Amino acid sequence: MNAFNKVVHLEDVSVIARDQIILKEIHMVINTGEFCYLQGDTGSGKSSFLQGIYGLMEMTGAKMRVVGFDYLELTSQTLPEYRRKIGFISGSYPLFTDQSVFKNLDRILALMDWAIASEREKRVNEVLDQLGLNTYQGEQLSDLPSGLRQKVAIARSVLNKPSLILADNPMVYLDNKSTEDIMNLFIDLVKNNKTSILCSVSDDSLPSKYPARSYLCADGTITESK
Repeated sequence: MNAFNKVVHLEDVSVIARDQIILKEIHMVINTGEFCYLQGDTGSGKSSFLQGIYGLMEMTGAKMRVVGFDYLELTSQTLPEYRRKIGFISGSYPLFTDQSVFKNLDRILALMDWAIASEREKRVNEVLDQLGLNTYQGEQLSDLPSGLRQKVAIARSVLNKPSLILADNPMVYLDNKSTEDIMNLFIDLVKNNKTSILCSVSDDSLPSKYPARSYLCADGTITESK
């Protein structure tokens, strides 16, 4: 596989929290347009690893290439550009609950330098339509149930057409129909947009229904499942 087709290429990587190594000896390759699972028990370190890739936790290693960047050379100046290429779905990365669904997503695009309001409106409506959220676009986030807020968080992650989506247990608040909708969206993004997705899960229900290559987070490291 050509190096330019590798959206994530990690060799001997460690994740560090409060000066303690919590994951080590991680080797991972995710190719362009590939969906992969990150499996593991609650508390195994899956969230920390995803946060590390996004630049929210310290990581170090022999080789760390992500979305075309050398992770080890990221600076405070280049980190925002790096993050614009990554969609991050996480409960610890909150929405603006005092604003409407539409304003939430419009604000995110504005922060990503989408300067033309009409283009932002078109893109927001596209994503709302994909996720069946059109009828909620004027609703305040604080008035929505947790499942719909989770769908808005997923909508936010795909707005900027990222090269990589890091999904931290994204189906946790969703019913079966919404879970199916999100998986179909992910499959479409992989197939038609060549988006790469790393999706963490805590059980086998999704991998059993939607098989894909998997990594296992356990015993202080991450290894490819056989």
